[in-house]
Amino acid sequence: MLVVPAALAQRTGTEQLLRPQVPGYVKAFENTEADGARLWEYVPTGQTVQQWTEMLTVTASRPGLQATPHEFLGFIERGWKGACPGGESRWIREGEENGYPFALLMLTCPNNPASGKPEYTWFKGIQGADRFYVVQKAYRFAPEREQVVSWVQYLSKVQLCDTQSAAHPCPQMSPAKP
Repeated sequence: MLVVPAALAQRTGTEQLLRPQVPGYVKAFENTEADGARLWEYVPTGQTVQQWTEMLTVTASRPGLQATPHEFLGFIERGWKGACPGGESRWIREGEENGYPFALLMLTCPNNPASGKPEYTWFKGIQGADRFYVVQKAYRFAPEREQVVSWVQYLSKVQLCDTQSAAHPCPQMSPAKP
């Protein structure tokens, strides 16, 4: 079970993507593209973005990208199945949280051609006012049931809020810096 000592916030304008902090994970990479898209990658201590068995990735699309969660994650799903022979997908949940549409998708690859290893990944996509946000958890091995349950619970705690909108209120807290 994940212990959640503090929350982290990835900020883009007045929107904040809030997610529980993950003990034992370190930020291994951060990038902002010229078009404004942002990426953060976290791995367990001692691993790197080149050599990892588990990874947590957070992305915020370029400003102005408008897509529903099913459209955006569906694009990822099609690419995954095209790149991974025998790849499978399962839509876990779709709906609305804090006034924002979201979807949760699981993708599996029995043998990722890029790594030569299996890959199991869960994606939570949230449609913001001006960006699309994705938090994904990936394993390069078949995770145990308790790992799957913990990470699906983690993803259920990820939420988007807006500091300037009553329709998408942020909780009363002071998020820790990533």
